[in-house]
Amino acid sequence: MTNEEKLERSINELSRITGLRLSVERDDETDPREVIEKLKLITAAWKEKNSVSAYLSDLLRGKLTDNEIYQGASRFHIAEKTPRVLYLVETDGEAEADVYAVLRQMFLTRSGDMAAWVDRKKIALLLAKPSGDRREDYENMARTIVDMLNAEAMARVRVAFSGMVESLSEIPDIYRECEFALSVCRIFYSNMTVVSYDRLGLGRLLSEVPVETCRKFLTEVYGDRIPEELDDETMQTIDIFFGNNLNISETARKLYVHRNTLVYRLEKLRQMTGLDIRTFDDAMTFRIALMVTGYVRDRENQENN
Repeated sequence: MTNEEKLERSINELSRITGLRLSVERDDETDPREVIEKLKLITAAWKEKNSVSAYLSDLLRGKLTDNEIYQGASRFHIAEKTPRVLYLVETDGEAEADVYAVLRQMFLTRSGDMAAWVDRKKIALLLAKPSGDRREDYENMARTIVDMLNAEAMARVRVAFSGMVESLSEIPDIYRECEFALSVCRIFYSNMTVVSYDRLGLGRLLSEVPVETCRKFLTEVYGDRIPEELDDETMQTIDIFFGNNLNISETARKLYVHRNTLVYRLEKLRQMTGLDIRTFDDAMTFRIALMVTGYVRDRENQENN
């Protein structure tokens, strides 16, 4: 194929995707191959800007006016009024391409289902006409997504899910809620993989407290000896101890350690922090202090970046 034929093909492709009749004029000195490359770049940029994925990404971020929402829905043949649930999937920064591929293959099974990258670590999955209309149904689907991605993409993810909405114009609101839920989960509930905006518990409250107030609280609790990050063994012990309602015997059994070993670990923690989590009041104080510490460190990291 000659350069002139390649140039003609590039012009025809650009005309096809834009719907405009185009012609290109060039100086005699201009290399046709240079013009062809420029046309390819314009074509790629147009496809990116006018793809369903780009439309959905702009919709989620609230970048579209009501009129643009309706126009895009018409252009891409998307039903404007239909029940939808949003699942916002956050990866750990690895195997993002595999995660996206599995989501598209396993969960975009019906007309109206859509997926799009939001940023480098987040993928939005919009499922139309969800099966079931209860919160538990949406949560079960979120857990299915986590399990499937763990198994098929070998990726660690967390998923925030929304309630059901009836129109495209409501999607920016549920996206902001899911993004906030992921942020709260990341800071306060690092072991959780599924979260929703309507069940954020104490994390919601703490996220609204000024950082300086949190620092004062930590000073009240620990004095001048605010502990550094606890090691994995200590954190596992604490999590299981709290999960078993401060029951020493049951916690020792779950950890496969002798009761005296567990008592030694808890005593070591008391010496380090000044809190004996075998008592209810100190356990509650320490639980909150752990969450506040994570929140303060996250804010400090944001300030330093």
